[in-house]
Amino acid sequence: MLSLYRGIKSRWERFLGMLPGWLSPWVRDLADVTLTVLVVIVVLKVLFRADMLVPLVVVTSDSMVHTPGDNDWHSWMVDHGLTEEMISSFPMKSGFNMGDMILVKNPRAELGDIIIYERDLDHRHFSSNDPIIHRVVGVVHVEGYEIGAVEGTLDCMNDQSMMRYVDMVRACQDKNGECPYTRYPKDGMFKLFITKGDNNEGSDQCSSRLKIAYPVNDAQVTGRALVRLPYVGWLKLILNFVLSIPLLIFKILTFQV
Repeated sequence: MLSLYRGIKSRWERFLGMLPGWLSPWVRDLADVTLTVLVVIVVLKVLFRADMLVPLVVVTSDSMVHTPGDNDWHSWMVDHGLTEEMISSFPMKSGFNMGDMILVKNPRAELGDIIIYERDLDHRHFSSNDPIIHRVVGVVHVEGYEIGAVEGTLDCMNDQSMMRYVDMVRACQDKNGECPYTRYPKDGMFKLFITKGDNNEGSDQCSSRLKIAYPVNDAQVTGRALVRLPYVGWLKLILNFVLSIPLLIFKILTFQV
């Protein structure tokens, strides 16, 4: 193993020596950064088992912001039947801001967890195709394609209306009928989640202004929020904005806007 490492290092140094003097340091630094990022990604995936290629998510909206002195997010949950004991056990009760980066772990979610989930096909037109990172405020346990235990709130829904989404999952499995999910459970034992941005007026499934998702099946969940890294994600947001300018100019020039 040591001889293999030395051989690779020797070839790498020879390659750098063949480059122009001004270019060699840039190539070396780029390779070091790339290797470091790859190692970090591998370590994070091994440690936290997130169902994502890169277990880091950049927050792109203010839907999880907690304004000092504003307790509406807490009041909403109490008004919808969640107890103080439940809410006190929820993670990340201080929310997070646009531009934060979130380290995520495995996708086995429970009531109160902040999850990252893929959009269903019928709501991909909303805003963007980016995954959504919101809190689980209701859980429906499905057993043998029947509604079982319910935790938290169903907001505007009830057991009968939730059966529509159980049937959707089953249609996806049978490849017959209405299937809005790109990811779905493989059998009749699964969970459906009601989700909400802490800073939003209602849940993703029932808000009169921001109805952005069907009940989320557990196969859609790609990770759970673990650690908030403040402001780290702004670099990506700024880069995305800069890269979008040429495309916007092209659309304007070709009358596509």
